Amino acid sequence: MNGEETLDRAFETVECIAFSGEGFREDRQEVCTEDIVVITLNGRPIVTQVATAAQLEELGAGFVISQGLATRIEEVRVEGLTIHVRAPERSEAVHSIIESCGGAMGNMLVSPVKSSLVIDKGLVFTVISHIVSSLWEKTGGAHCSVLFSEGRLVAKSSDIGRHNTVDKVIGFAALGSVDLSKCILGCTGRQPLGMITKAANAGIPIVVSKAATTSRGIEQAKKAGITLVGRVKPGSFCVYSHPERIEGLQGSR
Repeated sequence: MNGEETLDRAFETVECIAFSGEGFREDRQEVCTEDIVVITLNGRPIVTQVATAAQLEELGAGFVISQGLATRIEEVRVEGLTIHVRAPERSEAVHSIIESCGGAMGNMLVSPVKSSLVIDKGLVFTVISHIVSSLWEKTGGAHCSVLFSEGRLVAKSSDIGRHNTVDKVIGFAALGSVDLSKCILGCTGRQPLGMITKAANAGIPIVVSKAATTSRGIEQAKKAGITLVGRVKPGSFCVYSHPERIEGLQGSR
């Protein structure tokens, strides 16, 4: 486990008929794989979800952390498409079997983020420049998330589900003892309530995305103490909450 994006079992090649300006032709294209995985916590199934079957240890660990079920992971074991996680459970967590595409559930706990991290605005563009996914380049059908710490890339993942990519980089950090309070999460997907809740439960202070957010995503970021940056384009971005973590904006509201 090295934090790099892995493509094992992430795509397969299929036959198709392609059209271009010169007409139709037989072709072969790479497409993302789509699997159903089950995550168990301390021997009890907690979620069945659609995912790309790569970086499954990280997916299981990250889901348990981002769902607010535990704050640390003791062990992860993968058997086929079943991910077995062992962790000391939070007594106040709500336990139920979930069927999901990876998104956060409405009954999740939300932990406030405490971090003194402040970054230069240039790092926002650096983070976004690294969320070009090899799987997306092959298939056009994958999301990507990255995790930066102390200005460098420490984890990267791809999946058909944007929530899963977040769980995978969080899981890498949890299994590798990376201090998430000093990290920046970069994403390709939009940032609604569920995505921000995952970052909050992991203790990530800054979330950066190429895409937009939602009103409830902004509300959750303000409440949880997360600096939410979205709609990042060459030379521009929007800061929706806690701008004090971006140098030069400390006096802003």
